[in-house]
Amino acid sequence: MKLKLIVILTLLGFIAACSGAPEAPQQATPPELTQLIERVAIEDMFIDYYAQFRPDSKHDFKSYFTDDGRLEVNGLVYNGLEEIKAIYGQLNAGGNEEKEPKAEKAIPEGVSEMMLTNMKIDVQGDKAVATFLWHSIKADLLTTEGKITEYGRERTELVKKDGRWLIKNRVVLTEGGMPEALLENYSKSTL
Repeated sequence: MKLKLIVILTLLGFIAACSGAPEAPQQATPPELTQLIERVAIEDMFIDYYAQFRPDSKHDFKSYFTDDGRLEVNGLVYNGLEEIKAIYGQLNAGGNEEKEPKAEKAIPEGVSEMMLTNMKIDVQGDKAVATFLWHSIKADLLTTEGKITEYGRERTELVKKDGRWLIKNRVVLTEGGMPEALLENYSKSTL
């Protein structure tokens, strides 16, 4: 009797092992997880976008704006990728005057960095709105302490195209440290 039971149990185990386990039904990704993944992708996009303003970076606005994107900075409006590229080109050209060569042992200049805080991202399918505070930080020299040179807030509307988040409409408002030359166009927005 025992032998018969062992043979039956062994046979059942063998049949179960050969038949393989049934596949688990595919489960949809929970919407909360999808939103979290999209938020992280948007945060990464902004970090990469601001990284291109470092002196050792190349500007690639095509990777961040839609072709018909809109950029408003302190009341000045630029429509379309070509206008956006042109204004950033002018800003970069203005800061690249020939400087006198420094002595070999001179202390290097500090580098300007952007810090984004209080970020809130609302994802609705293939559209999103991001709001945050931004701070430009720079030290005159590598050995001096950094200071906030300009700060403000931003509201950006994004769309997802071909699996990538792109800027459709970006409104930037300086709230401190703005160059005086920009005051004539400044209109305090309520972002």
